[in-house]
Amino acid sequence: MNPISSSILYLRRRSAWEAADAGILLWRNSFVYFIPFFAIPVWVCACSLLLLPRELFFIPYLVLWWLKPLFDRPVLHIVSRRFFGQGGGSRDLSRGFIGTLSRGLLGDLLWRRFSPFRGAVMPIRVLERIGKKQLSQRKAALSMGGLNFCFLISAIGLSLEVILLLGEIMFAYMSAQIIIPTNLILTMAYSEVFGIMIFVAYCFNYILVESLYVCMGFGIYINSRVEVEGWDLQLLFQKFAQGKK
Repeated sequence: MNPISSSILYLRRRSAWEAADAGILLWRNSFVYFIPFFAIPVWVCACSLLLLPRELFFIPYLVLWWLKPLFDRPVLHIVSRRFFGQGGGSRDLSRGFIGTLSRGLLGDLLWRRFSPFRGAVMPIRVLERIGKKQLSQRKAALSMGGLNFCFLISAIGLSLEVILLLGEIMFAYMSAQIIIPTNLILTMAYSEVFGIMIFVAYCFNYILVESLYVCMGFGIYINSRVEVEGWDLQLLFQKFAQGKK
């Protein structure tokens, strides 16, 4: 990774919960940049999947869920570049984008797909560009700094998606009972409309929660490096050295 020069978030030692909260701050500051690189590609993929036959209604959900590691990478790329003060515009954010998108992707889509530590381990694999042996050593070292807290973040993210979707389904159904006569709610035409509405709600939640999950994982990763390697002290001495020049 590039050396730390400037950061939109002050580096210091934090608890695991504070590190996740710092990721939320990064998410708030960077969300508008996620739209062209993350949100629009997700919607394009989702709309393409809607062209499948109606009998295969479960396939779009399954495909989008499986492709999460792919769509996580644009978010990670943007938040990392902005964190280190390298993303001032679309051209700056586009630099190195393809490398971030493809590095380690196959494994994340296959044998590492079910890892609950994906959000915090992915920055090591994608950003640090190290070999397999070094990667194992890095994961073991950073786990001492709180990297494994990402397991809880994964559980929270999954629960949040489920709760949001159930709440939206209940709201849509209760609204339909008020607006549409009861005997028409169960007709084929309206059931198809409700199916599309539920899928749209799922995609909306997908964009919000998954980008938030990646940012929280990145916050945990950064805090783990501060705990293990003293990045806060490194930044302090670097600023002191620059002031002396």
